[in-house]
Amino acid sequence: MKFKQIIIAVLSVFTMVGCTENFDELEKDPVALSANPAGQLRFTQLCMSGDGYYQWRANLIYSGGFVQHYAGAWNVTEFGSKFKKNDDYATALWRNGYSNEMKSIVDVLEKTNGDPAAVNMNAVAKIMKVMVAQRLTDIYGDVPYSEAGLGFSKGIVTPKYDKQQDIYNAFFKELGEAFTQLNANGGDVKGDLFYNGDITKWKKLANTMRLRLAMRISEVSPVEAEKQAKAAFQNGVFESNADNCVMHHLDFPFNDTPGALDFRGNGLSYAFIGNENGDHFSSLMIDFLRTNGDPRLPMLATPKTGSANWGPPAPGEELYVGNIPGVFQWEMPGGSNAISGIQPYLKLKTTPFLHVSYSESQLLLAEAAFRGWITGAAADYYKKGVEGGIKQLEVYGAPAASQAAINTYLSAKPLAAGTEKEQIATQLWVTYLFNSIEAYSNWRRTGYPHLLAITNPDSETQGVTPTRLYYPNDEMQKNSKNYLEALSRMGGTNDWLNKVWWDVN
Repeated sequence: MKFKQIIIAVLSVFTMVGCTENFDELEKDPVALSANPAGQLRFTQLCMSGDGYYQWRANLIYSGGFVQHYAGAWNVTEFGSKFKKNDDYATALWRNGYSNEMKSIVDVLEKTNGDPAAVNMNAVAKIMKVMVAQRLTDIYGDVPYSEAGLGFSKGIVTPKYDKQQDIYNAFFKELGEAFTQLNANGGDVKGDLFYNGDITKWKKLANTMRLRLAMRISEVSPVEAEKQAKAAFQNGVFESNADNCVMHHLDFPFNDTPGALDFRGNGLSYAFIGNENGDHFSSLMIDFLRTNGDPRLPMLATPKTGSANWGPPAPGEELYVGNIPGVFQWEMPGGSNAISGIQPYLKLKTTPFLHVSYSESQLLLAEAAFRGWITGAAADYYKKGVEGGIKQLEVYGAPAASQAAINTYLSAKPLAAGTEKEQIATQLWVTYLFNSIEAYSNWRRTGYPHLLAITNPDSETQGVTPTRLYYPNDEMQKNSKNYLEALSRMGGTNDWLNKVWWDVN
């Protein structure tokens, strides 16, 4: 019965997206079923940030707790900060990512392969497939890729788990192909909620994703990383915040039952709402922003309304205080009123979701330049990346920071000799806020920022941060041969303290 409900839910979203060309029309056309490439592209894009089921579990609770973006809420603290296993949380991205996103985008590829009128649609689908699979492989390690999503078209219901190194090689190949394919005569890209079919923007996204992936393998395969970073840089990455890959959401209700999911609202906001205002930025995040005079602090956080002594804040008392990781909000001195909240515009179902940003691209270029892989000064890329990260908050509805405040901050906190990697990685941690899955991957790659020690006696890992999420245990029944082969390459057990291929930190 539950399987039937899931199928109905998936088809209902195709219904909502298949016959519309403009995003606003998602509200107007909930009737006609049309599972075509345009509808499936739109459905995939909606799922990537509108899926509150795994945004809540994989992004907020686990990734956001692991990298100490957030703290205080019961589930983030109990599972994400104390590192306790919950199979539902750990497998949410796998289950929905494959059944919804991967299946849909592979169908688009299958339907557009070899069609001269759909060259651009095919190229966009290649980029989207990489975006979907990148999160899966970076979170789990070796996963189905080359045979994923082919159950209907080719009857492959037990796909092999590809080695992560092979998956990354395929990523680079497919992004390069997509960049070359995209052209003015390649046909319209219909159903596109990211860029409304703008081919120039998609070409930049292909290169920026290539740069992200190049730097992701920088520690395990530096020669290949340099090659791919150079190619991405030469082909052209994001040039301003106008190039950002943003999903704009609608004000639609959310149901946490898999058979009743609606992907039109922001899935992370659903999670914030579901946690009943229990989520707070961690003390690590708030302290970093406050002590460095970062203009983003009031753009992200609200001042506390109470004091540690349970009274009102005293004159001159610090008003921006984060929640200590591993501590429930009600355990903080003075309770939740004595810690900063999250700005309300960041928790609306209409809040946009930022997938890939100009800020990220410039910070990654700063690291590539520091390594000597590309031309240009690392300090200049760093400055652009930090400034872009401040200004990108405006997309959420934050009031703009003054240019004078930004310039003062940049002058006071330039890229300094001897701490380049730490500074760049820490700024990426900040700019990835709200996309904690990416922050978690970059933290595993670099080891930065230095996280606060988790000393809770009930931590299941004795305070050791997990280095991956584990596979669904029912893979042993559904796909045992391939599952066991993957485990043999990943430490022999389905454990979250084993490492993925690129994690050699």
